[in-house]
Amino acid sequence: MKIIIKNNYIDPEDSYMEVVERKGMGHPDTLADKLAEICSRTYSNYCLNKFGCVLHHNFDKLYIGAGCFRYENNKIVMYDKVKVYLNGRVSNTMNGENIDVEAILVPVIKDYLKSVLPNLDVENELEIHINATQNTKINNWFTPRNINDVPDAREIFSGDTSLCLASTGFTTCEKLCFEIEKFFFNRNEKGYPYPKFDDVGQDIKVMVSRIDKDVDITMCLPVYSYKYKTYEEYVEIIKKYERMINKLVMDIDNTSKYNYTININKFSDGAYYRYYSLVKGSCIECGEEGVVGRGNKSSGLISSFRPHTMEAPYGKNERYHTGRVLDFLCKELSEKIYNKYGIKNSIYCIARNKNPLLKPYFFCISTKENIEKAKVENLIRKIFDEKTYLKRILQQIDIY
Repeated sequence: MKIIIKNNYIDPEDSYMEVVERKGMGHPDTLADKLAEICSRTYSNYCLNKFGCVLHHNFDKLYIGAGCFRYENNKIVMYDKVKVYLNGRVSNTMNGENIDVEAILVPVIKDYLKSVLPNLDVENELEIHINATQNTKINNWFTPRNINDVPDAREIFSGDTSLCLASTGFTTCEKLCFEIEKFFFNRNEKGYPYPKFDDVGQDIKVMVSRIDKDVDITMCLPVYSYKYKTYEEYVEIIKKYERMINKLVMDIDNTSKYNYTININKFSDGAYYRYYSLVKGSCIECGEEGVVGRGNKSSGLISSFRPHTMEAPYGKNERYHTGRVLDFLCKELSEKIYNKYGIKNSIYCIARNKNPLLKPYFFCISTKENIEKAKVENLIRKIFDEKTYLKRILQQIDIY
């Protein structure tokens, strides 16, 4: 395993311009990511408890959306239900014993959506399709006869040649983007988000752009249609949240060195507000759709001025999938370097197909300040630990 450390970290904070985006918890793509991740974690825990190993599965093609609800004559009318299609492949037997995948996963899908979108009646306004197969060219890969048909239960090898990347040390714009959307939610005992306010929906999108010292915060914030009757009442709701966000911005570290404008649901001229109204909280209610991997990176952000890969870890097997495991471990390593030594960094980790997954081909670690190689090697040994990594991944409350 090669470890290359270069003091060549490029901090977006130091650039003349920066653009950061976050698709909120009720955005269709974020819902797809989270449902895929929760389904995979639930299935993996079931397998560990029942069979002592994680059976082969991947739920990273999940789809949600295409409902149709309208506010007509002071009531909400449903024309079409919201759909969830859990696409992928999953083991549905072990040792000849059937695994009721639907019974395992349907309740957690409903539970999560009920938390994030409380206006959606998950019993009557939602269809869930477990659209997973066992098709494969490898005999018994998804129908193992015993643990010998699950080779990664003993040794784990990379199933792909891929690059995973992690960066730590949020810029001011990144902090703003993350904290503003987070402001609209609380968390329950499972770590699931639930809305803090009852007059706005959850399909919130935040973009923070900076040119030199001037920062523009643009938000799309859905207002429930039944919470206002006139344009003036709608505007008053928006202005209420503008005041809240302005106070929040002032309380975030380092914001005093920048100049800010806050635009919520405004036309480009900045003078008038455009209507953005929903009844269920997410635009999946009006035909929009979400699929895994089209939204935030596992940092929780889309940071356009940072290096990133196309790898989407959501819904991939926590035991052996390169993109899931190394995304998690590289993120842990990057955060350890930052939290322990105060050094901003980016980590590039390449795994080669059929090589040991926890001994990647190489690490290239880009740092803002010098760090001893021995310190990094020691952290890698602790984090890339075959005995503990799976438990840590499965205990992860929120992938972002």
